[in-house]
Amino acid sequence: MVIQPQEAIKPLTVLELNTRIHDLLAARFQSVVVKGEVSGVTLRGGHVWFTLKDASATVGAVIFSSTARRLPFLPENGQELLLTCQVDYHAQYGRVNLVVSRLDYDGAGKLRAAIDQLKRRLEAEGVFAAERKRPLPFLPRCIAFITSPSGAVIHDLQQTIWERFPNIRLALYPALVQGTASQRSLVAALRQCDRDQVADVVIVARGGGSFEELMAFNQEAVVRAIQAMRIPVVTALGHTSDRTLADLVADREARTPTAAAEIVVPKKSDLLRQLGERGERLQRAGRTALIAPAHEVALRRQSLARLAGELQQRRRERIAHLAGMLRQRDPREVLRHRERSLLEGRSRLVRIQALTVQRIGGSRLQVDGLRERLIGLAGRGLRDRAASVQSRSARLGALAPEQTLKRGYSICVDAGSGSIIREAVESRPGQAVKVLLSAGRLEATVDEVVE
Repeated sequence: MVIQPQEAIKPLTVLELNTRIHDLLAARFQSVVVKGEVSGVTLRGGHVWFTLKDASATVGAVIFSSTARRLPFLPENGQELLLTCQVDYHAQYGRVNLVVSRLDYDGAGKLRAAIDQLKRRLEAEGVFAAERKRPLPFLPRCIAFITSPSGAVIHDLQQTIWERFPNIRLALYPALVQGTASQRSLVAALRQCDRDQVADVVIVARGGGSFEELMAFNQEAVVRAIQAMRIPVVTALGHTSDRTLADLVADREARTPTAAAEIVVPKKSDLLRQLGERGERLQRAGRTALIAPAHEVALRRQSLARLAGELQQRRRERIAHLAGMLRQRDPREVLRHRERSLLEGRSRLVRIQALTVQRIGGSRLQVDGLRERLIGLAGRGLRDRAASVQSRSARLGALAPEQTLKRGYSICVDAGSGSIIREAVESRPGQAVKVLLSAGRLEATVDEVVE
């Protein structure tokens, strides 16, 4: 047997080995979701570098600047996150890194708890108090928008406002409403708008979004910036079931940008209609104001004429009364008056005397009739009572024991106590008894009791 020399194995360079590892990992782990705690966050050249760890292991991770600009938030130390990423093996240094394309909160409950804690602290300071909220101007001259300059929100706001009132001036303060830079961008836009003092009211708008996408509106810096505004602020953050802290601190809150525009701007056609109606009311009031004084003058003239007539009549009556009093004080008139009074008194006296005599005669006749009636009634009463007495005496005699005894009956009484013995059992042999008869009595002794 001929032994062939074994073919020598060609060795790989380190770079070739790392390249093969890179290719294998890139093909096997194109998109994975990894859960862990963030630590060691650093920012270099717009890229975010950090370490993802759990209780047993660590791995490096990076968010490139192009991805970081579109993420709703950036990782912070201590956060529990879910990373959607690709496994990258750096062939030159032999190091594994996770290239992140998406971030999600693993502990959404923890984040909400932190927001609730911030809410309670701000509420204790009175940031959300109804007393500090300012009324919106009736018809603003200029309205400021703080929103993204691109997208449907700015178009909806502009269209709705100019449909309701075409003459209103609009001012746009562009700001990022999503991503890591949105918080600083919103605060800067709010402060710039407050410094300019161009607008009479501000609308902070966004077209809705998830809880994570609205995180900027739950940050304390944005809330404080809205609180510090010297002009009223209206928030319109889209259809969402969660009210953000920005909604709570704003002077008014709307669900959509269109609703915010309707709150801020009245409808011009309605205002013109109201002006027309009020103009008509003013015209009617003016005509009434011109006609009413003339009518009042006529009424006062009639009232004065009536009062003058009444005053003249009262004066005539007063003069007639005084003239009568003067005539009464004339001695001759006084004498005639007294003579007339004397005659009237004499005639009254005569009538009274005749009436008195007539009453006395009638009273005498009445007294005689009453006397005769009284005598008759007394006699009849005596006879009736005598008859009643006789009748009762006869009944009483019929019911007396003597009458019963006369019919042959007797009464037996105990000789000692005098009580009547009605039954045989009430006596005993040898008992002394008395027997009452219609005439006399018998004293006896009981020999035998027979029941």
